[in-house]
Amino acid sequence: MTNPTSFTYTFPVSPAPQRPAPEPELFAVDRLSDFGLGAGQLLARNPRTGGELVMPGDHFNTLVGYCSVFRSVDEHVAELMKGSDDAPQRAAAIRQVVQSFRDAGLTLAARDICRELAPEAGAAPLAEKPVVVITTCDHPRKLERLLASLLEHCDLGAVDCCFVVDDSRSAESGRSNRAATAAAAARSAAPIHCFGADEAIELTAALATQLPQHAEAIDFLLGRPRWRDFESYGVARNFSHLLSVGKPLVVFDDDTLCEAWAAPFQAAGVAFTAGQREAAFFSNHDEWRQGLARCGFDPVAGHLRCLGLDLPAALGVLGLPNLPQEALRQAPLGLARSLRRRSRVLITESGALGDPGTGSNIWLATLPPASRERLARAQGGLRQALDQRCCWLGHGQPTFRPHGSISQVTGFDNRSFLPPYFPVARGEDRLFGQMTRYIHPDSIALDYPWAVPHRPLQDRTWSADDNSFAISPVFPGLLTDDLVGTGDRCLAAEPLDRLAFLGRLFEDLGSASDATLLERLAADRNRYRASQIRKLQQQIEESAGLPADWQGYLQEALRQVQSSQLGDFRVNNLKGAVGNLQGQDLLDFWKDAWRGYGRALPAWREIREAAAGVVARSFPD
Repeated sequence: MTNPTSFTYTFPVSPAPQRPAPEPELFAVDRLSDFGLGAGQLLARNPRTGGELVMPGDHFNTLVGYCSVFRSVDEHVAELMKGSDDAPQRAAAIRQVVQSFRDAGLTLAARDICRELAPEAGAAPLAEKPVVVITTCDHPRKLERLLASLLEHCDLGAVDCCFVVDDSRSAESGRSNRAATAAAAARSAAPIHCFGADEAIELTAALATQLPQHAEAIDFLLGRPRWRDFESYGVARNFSHLLSVGKPLVVFDDDTLCEAWAAPFQAAGVAFTAGQREAAFFSNHDEWRQGLARCGFDPVAGHLRCLGLDLPAALGVLGLPNLPQEALRQAPLGLARSLRRRSRVLITESGALGDPGTGSNIWLATLPPASRERLARAQGGLRQALDQRCCWLGHGQPTFRPHGSISQVTGFDNRSFLPPYFPVARGEDRLFGQMTRYIHPDSIALDYPWAVPHRPLQDRTWSADDNSFAISPVFPGLLTDDLVGTGDRCLAAEPLDRLAFLGRLFEDLGSASDATLLERLAADRNRYRASQIRKLQQQIEESAGLPADWQGYLQEALRQVQSSQLGDFRVNNLKGAVGNLQGQDLLDFWKDAWRGYGRALPAWREIREAAAGVVARSFPD
C-alpha cells in the first residue's frame, strides 16, 4: 500500500480589514415638559420631537438634572452611578432607563446637530471694510501708544475709517487726545477722526432735533452731561455703534496694543461652551514675549475672519471638513438647541495677554482642570498669580459661546440690529452680550484662540480686597441676569419686538418696591454663595494630589465664602460701584436708571437709522 500523496498549498493570508470602532453617540436629555399623573407618575413630553413617555417622577428629575450635557450612554450611566455601589444590576437598570429616554425621543443627539451644521467648504469672509473705534477717557499716553501700534501693525488701507471716541472729563486730556489723533491721521491710509465732547454734543443735538419724540431716550443713552459724574463706558460704546451703523465694527480699549499673539495651549477643532476661559501665568511681560508666537495677522483682520457669517460658513472658514460630535461635549443644552444653519456670528472676542482685565482675582479658585494643573505645578505659581497681573486668558481653539462677555478688542456685526449698551457702571459688556442673544435667540459669539496685549501704563498688583472671597450685599448684584437670561419668556420673533419686550421688563424691575428688590438681592447673593461653595468643594475634591499651598488656598477660599454674613439686607447697608452712592440713594438711582433704560430701548432703532444719516453728512470721507 502506497502512502497517499501529500499536497501542501501555500498562499498569502491577509487579516480581515479592521474597521474603526464606531464613534460613540453623544446625547443629552432635551428640554422637556412634564405633566403629573398622580401616584408618583408623570408624562414627559419633548415639544421638539413630540416624543412622550410615562415614568416615575424621580426618574424624570434625576435624568433631567444629571443628563443635560452631551455624553455617551456609558458616560451618562457612570455619572448616575457616582456615590453608589458598583453593582452590575444597578448599572443595568440605570442603562435601561437612559435607553428608554432615547427610544422615546426625549434626548437631543449631537450627531443630528453636527449634520445640520455641516460646514460650507470655501466660504469666504464678508468683504465690507470695517469701522475701527478706540474708546478712551483721560489717558493720552495710552491713546498715543495704541495709535502708534495701529499704524505699525494694522492694514489701514483695508479699513473704512477710524474714530477715537474720547470720553475724557479733563479739557487738557481732550486737547492731547485730539492732537494725537490728528498726528496719526496724517500718517494713516484710512481717515482717523476724533469724536470728543464737541462732536458728541453735536450728534445728540442733531438726533434730538430729528427725533423730538425720543429726546428723553437720546439723553439717557448718549447724554454725556447727564452722566458726567459716573463711569460712562456704555455711553462711549453707544457712540461707537452709532458711528458705524450698517458696517462691521472693531472696538479697541485704549490700554491694548494692535498685536495678535497665539495661545500657549493649542487644541484642534472647535468647541461650543459657556465655560470659563483657560489661563497660563507669567512672571512678567518679557517672559510671555519670549515664549509666545506672534500671529501672521493684525487683530482687525483676525476679527473679520468670521464676523457676520452664518455658522456653517464660519466653520468652513475655520477649516473644518466636518463638525465632530466632540465639539458639543461642553455645550449647554440651551445653546445646543438654538444652533441653526442661519445662526450668525454677531460678536467676536479675543483673549487678554498681560493684565486679565478682571475686577478681582477670585476666578483663580475655579480654573478649568488644565489651567489649575499648570498653575498648581509651577514653581511659585500660586503666589505669583496672587501677586502679579500677568497672564494669558482665553481659549486654545475657536470657541463658540451663547453670548459675548468681555474682550479688550471686540468685533460687532453692526449690519445687524444690535441693542444699546446700558450707559453707566461696569458689567456693561456682559449685559450687552446677553441682550444681543435675547433679541437674536439663534445668534452666537465666537472667541478666537489668540489674544491682544492688555497693558496698563504701570504694572499693577492684586490687592488684598481683590483676592478676598468674602461676599457682601453689593447692589444690584446680578438682578438683571434674571431678565435677560431667560429669552423663552418672549414669544415674539422679530428683534425689534423682542427689544421692546425687554424694555418693559426693565421698566417693571425699576417699578418694584424696595422690599421686593432687597428680597431679590438676598436671593441672588445666596444663590451666588451656594454656587461658589459647590464649585470650591468640587475643586478641593479634584485637587487631592496637588501641592499643599494650592489645597490651602482652596480651603481658605471656602472658609471665607461660608463665613460671609449675608443676613442683613436693609437699605442702609447697601453698597455699590456707581459713583459714591450708598443706601437709599443707591437704590433710587438704579430704579430710575432701569426705568429710563426700559423706556429708551424701543427708540433705539430710529436713533440708529437717524444717526447713520447724520454721521454720513458729518464725516463724508
